[in-house]
Amino acid sequence: MTTYSKFLKLEIDLDELARLVARAVGRTYRLRTLDVRCTYPVFRGEAADAAPVFVKVGSPDEWRRTQVLLREIGACDLFARPLTAERLDYRGFAVSVSAWKDVRTVPVEDMNAAQTRSFVDGCVRLSAALKGVTSFTPLAGSPLAPERLFGVLEGYAARHPLAAKVLSPLLSIPAAERPFGQGGGLCVVHGDFHAKNYGFDGDRFAGVFDFDKLTEGPACGDLASALAERFSLLSLPSASRARLEAVTREVLALSPWPRADLVAAVNVCRLRFAARRIEKHPDSLWVVFDILRRDRRLARLLKLVQEVKG
Repeated sequence: MTTYSKFLKLEIDLDELARLVARAVGRTYRLRTLDVRCTYPVFRGEAADAAPVFVKVGSPDEWRRTQVLLREIGACDLFARPLTAERLDYRGFAVSVSAWKDVRTVPVEDMNAAQTRSFVDGCVRLSAALKGVTSFTPLAGSPLAPERLFGVLEGYAARHPLAAKVLSPLLSIPAAERPFGQGGGLCVVHGDFHAKNYGFDGDRFAGVFDFDKLTEGPACGDLASALAERFSLLSLPSASRARLEAVTREVLALSPWPRADLVAAVNVCRLRFAARRIEKHPDSLWVVFDILRRDRRLARLLKLVQEVKG
């Protein structure tokens, strides 16, 4: 049986990959492709006499970054435990094998009161764990790193002068509220923290996954990212959007971070979304209208931060 990864442009033979995993961990697993939206192909490994495992095929550089991160963090029950110390190679790509965490995806608007409290506690614990990382170098050179986001927008506005006016809400963010204007307040953050990359065991926030996009940001950046991902959606029905605002108010009220940090973190999300769209469509003038529509929704999140945190 085979599966094809469009991102890697690679056909993966599941039997061949299973043999590679078996040689590394000393147990034979049947691999099943996970039907989730991930950049890299991911699989659930199942065996009759053992707990399932999580298998991922990705780039060697990102495998190395994740291993450094997990060694630095040490014991933290939010992260899946790696089962191999050495890199496994599959046709030039890196294979990681870790313990399976059986958790459930719960978007912000669907969280109950207990899950909301556990979510905020989990975000605080995640931030504390990442803040302790010292030998890890974030993707500072990435166009999506905080200090480079304005450059992406300004370059686009220079190429498309008609877009400059539409982008003015983003280009005119005050210096004090910009993510890189926080004086030493930046630290390592997950960078892709949304409902598909964390999960719950019942009411307990129990797992964080996928560290491919680690970068720098305010300490509360991941909490803001989870909220912003839902606010930016154009397809949420009105009832779900009303529920999203209600849960967000509770999340912000429970959050220990001050208003200034949360404002900067939401601005990271606003700028990063716009920069991602521009990076994907650098020569399109029409993309600016998609940016504007979504930024209006993110501006609502910013307003909630200001209302709840005074």
